[in-house]
Formats: sequence, C-alpha cells, structure tokens
Amino acid sequence: MAGQERVAGEAVMSHKLEFRLSENPWAPTAVIEEVNARTGSGLVLTGLADQVGGSSSAAFVEWADGRESAITRTRTPLAVMRQTASVLNDVRGRGLPVPEHQLVLELSDGYVAVVQERLPGRHVSELDSTTAASFVAMNDRFAGVLRDYPQVPRPSAFPDITGVFENSVGQHSERGRRLLARLLEIDGGRPFRMQGDDLVHTDYTPGNVLFDDAGNVTGVVDWNAGAARGDRYYALVGLHWGSVGRRTVGAEELQQVEEKLAHLNPATRRSYEAHWMVHQVHDSIQKRFPPRRIDADMTRAEKILEEPSD
Repeated sequence: MAGQERVAGEAVMSHKLEFRLSENPWAPTAVIEEVNARTGSGLVLTGLADQVGGSSSAAFVEWADGRESAITRTRTPLAVMRQTASVLNDVRGRGLPVPEHQLVLELSDGYVAVVQERLPGRHVSELDSTTAASFVAMNDRFAGVLRDYPQVPRPSAFPDITGVFENSVGQHSERGRRLLARLLEIDGGRPFRMQGDDLVHTDYTPGNVLFDDAGNVTGVVDWNAGAARGDRYYALVGLHWGSVGRRTVGAEELQQVEEKLAHLNPATRRSYEAHWMVHQVHDSIQKRFPPRRIDADMTRAEKILEEPSD
C-alpha cells in the first residue's frame, strides 16, 4: 500500500501521501499516526477521496474489525465538533443518511481530526434533473429535526456575538468596512437573526452529497463546519456561487432550487445571500487564504451586495 509499510505487524507511516491540491494541504498519514498513537485505534489508511480543492478533503481508513471510515481534519473548535457528532449520531438513528461520527480528537497542531462512518454512494460530476431533485428533496428532510436541540447554534454566518465580522472583515480594509455597512443596510439597520429548527448543512453542495446509481441521495457528508440550527433553505443559497456548485449545477437544475427558494420572503432571501457572501470573506481571512483569494471573495461579495434587490 502506498504511503505505509508493515514491520512486525505494525504500520510504519512515511507521510508521503498528501492532499496537495486542497485549500488546506495535509498529510493523512501523519494525522492517522497521531490518532493511533493517542487512542490505540489501529486505523490503516486505505485510500484518498478523489475530491480536488476544498478545505476538508477526506482519506479512507479501516479499523481492526474491518469497519470502513473516512478521516478529515478541521479548524472548527473541538467543542463544536463534539456537539456536531452527538447531534448527527442522534438524527442518524431517525433514518437520515448522515455519517456516524466515531472519533473526534484535537491534534497537536490545533486542528481537530474527525473519524466518521464511510457511507455508500459516489459523487457525481454534475447534477442532472434526477440528482438535482433528490438533492433538493434531501434538504427538505432536515425540516424541524433540531426542534429538541436548542443548544445547537445558528449558522456562523449569523453570529450571535457582535463584532465577529468586525474583527475579521472590518479590520481587513476600508473595503471590508464598507461591505459590513452594506450588510447592515440590507438587514434593515440591525443584524438579521435566523429563525427555525431545521438541521442546516452550511456547505450543502454536490461535492458533499453521495448518490446511488439511480440518482438517489445515499449520504450527506462533510459536516466539518459544524451542524447548525435554523432555516434549511439557507443551505441552498450558496449553490449560485459556491466553488463546487458553480461547476456542477447548471441553469436547468438551479431552477429546481429556485422553486424551493421561492418560499422565502424576498427580504429574507436578500439577507441570506448577503450573509452568505460576507461569511465567505470572513472565512477566507480566518483561514489565512492567499491575498488573491481574499480579494476575489471580497470582489464577489461587493458585486452581490450592491446588486439591487428584485
């Protein structure tokens, strides 16, 4: 197996297998070695996901008892990921196709490693009418799921603590301060507070959904930003501009999304779009992406926030 060899029954990691094309390059072999050393899990690397780009690419591992899992890492705080694991494991018991989270561990570099069930299915290169319909219908299954989980926070694009965006976007530049002023204007002069008790996947893109050969959703994965509680329709807003969504969702398929978003009050949708955009800038700054990436996100946000509402 590339990237490791066995000596006297023990795996010796070479750390040669890496996600080099990710926005968050990392060596799964090194992470697996640390997880095994600290937990005695005995995980063995079996492969790498085919996803290129993104910030939380997955590696595949096998437990000693033969279970197949995926391992990722995230900058989301340990407490948030433990809460996410607890919530997803609960709702999984209700028949929702989300992965069991088996291990959540803070690593020595400050990242959090997440070992989760490997769900069946495959990614699709682009949505067709069948997979698009299944994709939208799956999101509707998250309606009201977190009614009994008031402790789960709203999406981070709608911070409860004032100053979150000011400390990133606002301190970045004069452009950032103008962007926040425009966001407040769109919100009607006071920060918008999202309502609802739906389970919200804040990166609900085709790249994070698995399908069977008939086009049905078999799994919703990559909850590394943390499970959120609020309005499930917000999860569909970013498909227009997401780096994955832009390549894989055509105009005809987006019409199915639009039919769902038509349920939103126009002012609410406008606020959702504005918060989604500003949060992308915030996230890029927090993750210390290259200046050109931050500038591109800022330019895109400015364009959308300045567009007149319908």
